[in-house]
Amino acid sequence: MTADKKTISSMMDETRRFEPPAAFVDKAHIKSRKQYEEMHKRSVTNPEDFWGEYADELHWFKRWDKVVESDFSSAKIQWFIGGQLNVSDNCLDRHLSTSRKDKAR
Repeated sequence: MTADKKTISSMMDETRRFEPPAAFVDKAHIKSRKQYEEMHKRSVTNPEDFWGEYADELHWFKRWDKVVESDFSSAKIQWFIGGQLNVSDNCLDRHLSTSRKDKAR
């Protein structure tokens, strides 16, 4: 081996972007990077309103009294305080009364 420096080119510095097909974007919940960044900013600056709106999309047996309560001194964070829901109901059962009731996937 000679004293010449040998280098390995890294593939870890990827800068290309691949935009999704328009048909995919049309069906997507988040349609652009800009929309994602706006949503993220709102989730950080106003988490109660942001997460409360998304939680309203679920079926709750009892709606929550408060979205979030935190005590950073004890690292305790509670979400949707006083609320009651059933995950199975939200994933499966709530669709039994809709047009999706016979859809396999």
